[in-house]
Amino acid sequence: MINDYPKYGKPFEAREYYHIYNSAVGKESLFLSRENYEYFLKRFHFYTRDVLSTFSFCLLKNHFHFLIQISETVSNEEVSEQLRKFFISYAKAFNREQRRRGTLFNKHLKRVKIENNEQLIWTVYYIHRNPVHHFVTTDYKSYRWSSYQIFLSEKPSKLKRNYVFNLFSGKNNFTDFHEKNIEEDLLRKKIHFLES
Repeated sequence: MINDYPKYGKPFEAREYYHIYNSAVGKESLFLSRENYEYFLKRFHFYTRDVLSTFSFCLLKNHFHFLIQISETVSNEEVSEQLRKFFISYAKAFNREQRRRGTLFNKHLKRVKIENNEQLIWTVYYIHRNPVHHFVTTDYKSYRWSSYQIFLSEKPSKLKRNYVFNLFSGKNNFTDFHEKNIEEDLLRKKIHFLES
């Protein structure tokens, strides 16, 4: 998996940011209940807490997105191994619960290296807009399995919330950026629907 760099991304590098994402095989689902979503997030933190930090995420029924930063003192092999253990752990639990067999995730974890702050900002937004993009909801603010609600909460979080707010030059600019661009995305979708 980690050697197919040209198509699926170069090796993870220490201190660098990545957008990682993957989906279920075929038309399968990754999540069928609230407990599935919660377990997935708990397992992700358990296996990755020593090798990366999380900046945003979104889970949909058949795929997921994370924006991460690799820790300073870990190698590509260490990160890949912890992610591999995470996927195996979740797949085994899901298969056991659903009485299914076989592969749950697509073989290759996709990754995009973030090259600058502008790309970082747009990736945060892109991840939060996923429920709208995939017609799950038009209200991204209330979508439960996205990190957007966590950013607006005052509760303690493992997300790098303050760092992200600083990228957007503050919490108000963070929310304004999302609202402005979501409105434009929804308008484009409406126009596309009317013209198709």
